Amino acid sequence: MKRKVSACLRTSVLLASLLGFPFLTAAQQIDMKAAQKEGRVTIYSSISIEDVTALAKAFEKAYPGIKVEIYRAGKIKLGQRMITEARAGKHRFDVLLSSAFTTLAMKEENLLGKYVSPEAAHYDRALTDPQGFWTAAQINPMTIGFNTKLVKKDEVPKRWEDLLDPKWKGKVAINANRPEWYIALMQLMTGEKARKYMQSLAANDTIPAESATLAREFLGAGEFPIYANATSGNMEDFKQKNAPVDWARLDVLPSYPILTSVSARSDTPNAARLMADFLLSEQGQKVLKSIQRIPARKNIEPEPAYLVKGIKFFHVDINKLKGAEADDMENEFRKTFNLR
Repeated sequence: MKRKVSACLRTSVLLASLLGFPFLTAAQQIDMKAAQKEGRVTIYSSISIEDVTALAKAFEKAYPGIKVEIYRAGKIKLGQRMITEARAGKHRFDVLLSSAFTTLAMKEENLLGKYVSPEAAHYDRALTDPQGFWTAAQINPMTIGFNTKLVKKDEVPKRWEDLLDPKWKGKVAINANRPEWYIALMQLMTGEKARKYMQSLAANDTIPAESATLAREFLGAGEFPIYANATSGNMEDFKQKNAPVDWARLDVLPSYPILTSVSARSDTPNAARLMADFLLSEQGQKVLKSIQRIPARKNIEPEPAYLVKGIKFFHVDINKLKGAEADDMENEFRKTFNLR
């Protein structure tokens, strides 16, 4: 998230502490009668409106009488809205389903409550917050997408380093809205080696793309043969729609999550925790599977299962993405690849 967003959030800390709303704790349990009486829950999310709506409808079906209200925006706009509301002393979101950037900014500013869902026991430790503020609902493995008409089978990259081959000069696209990829590879490759790799890749005349949607569409249209920071799920979805694309099964795929968390100042705290439990439950994770997302829960495989089977994942260390460090890394990503 942009530093100005984090800075604005920091100014809301005092306001937040003065509002007097109770913080949720791991020890608190869900009172089902109270949840039904509360009658509603508001979820803020940066995933697509179609997908968050599917989750909301499934929750309403599972818990009749509790209405779900939705606000959907990109991660920066989402954070800005919560900042504005916190400054005004409002507490409109009950559940947050968003990227690590937004979630950690909210956690850092005490806008999130601690709640360890009983469903969290079914998740890898790397996908749960040791302090109890969040659990991953979905993972996004990052890989190299390619156009099957422009890249021969024996040319498909097998390692990230393969993108440095001179034959790909001026032919590799970079999605400007995925700094998580940069941070993940910096963590995976570590230190100066990682920075030199990124600089060398940028020197190979990469092509900027403004969003995942544009990068995917242009890749399918043959505007370029390689998309360096694609997600395997997004590529697979496009492939299933008969687009001439596929994704590389590299030796290691870094992955970043979509996190679920609850508000520290919800006026429907039981319904909020119930929604968090639902998103992490088998039922909720199967909804994610049905909308072509990759569930984070151990026992729920995506569709198709080979999106995860036999693949080694490197989960980004979420707690290293917080505050100014994350801002600096995102700025470095944009500067390195000359992105707006």
